[in-house]
Amino acid sequence: MFLPPGPVRTGAPDQGMTGTPEPQEASHPLRLDLTWLLVALVILAVIVVLAILWRRRRRPQAPPSLPELADLSGSELSDAPREAEPEPEPEQVRRGLDRAAEELAGPREPRDAIERAWVGLEEGAADSGVRRLPAETPAEFAARIVARVDADRDAAARLLAVYQRARFGSAPVTAEDVDIARAAVETLRVSWGRHPAVGRGATS
Repeated sequence: MFLPPGPVRTGAPDQGMTGTPEPQEASHPLRLDLTWLLVALVILAVIVVLAILWRRRRRPQAPPSLPELADLSGSELSDAPREAEPEPEPEQVRRGLDRAAEELAGPREPRDAIERAWVGLEEGAADSGVRRLPAETPAEFAARIVARVDADRDAAARLLAVYQRARFGSAPVTAEDVDIARAAVETLRVSWGRHPAVGRGATS
């Protein structure tokens, strides 16, 4: 027996069966950009290096080693290579000692008083007419000038030691240190007051 064909199905195709699948985004692995971290580390390293250099520049230098001052004899100082060097002018040296005594007598903090007193000595030595040697620091130069008389050597050494502790040391500077400096300055003032000429060829 002949059967007629069934009805033809028209219309949009079934999306679920024959439709093209929707495109999906491709998955990419997560990547961290560490460039900023590297830049930050470089900047931090530069800051650390600059801080170290800055602290080194601000750190007080080690005090000049002048312990030999108390051990040198008068002949050793006199024989130093200063043949063409003029004798220091006693009046200028005494003036520097007077300034040092004034600073030590004033109502100042001990460290500041000792440092200012030594500046007075350096100024007196600079005005004394004697040239500072190329390798000398101002402190060494002042110590050499005021210690040209044998009797002054111990006083100059004590004064220099107190100044070095005040200028370069970290320990507290006390009134006792000021007393030591004041006594040393007074000894030098008396000695220079008795000697109108000092050094080789000096007359009493």
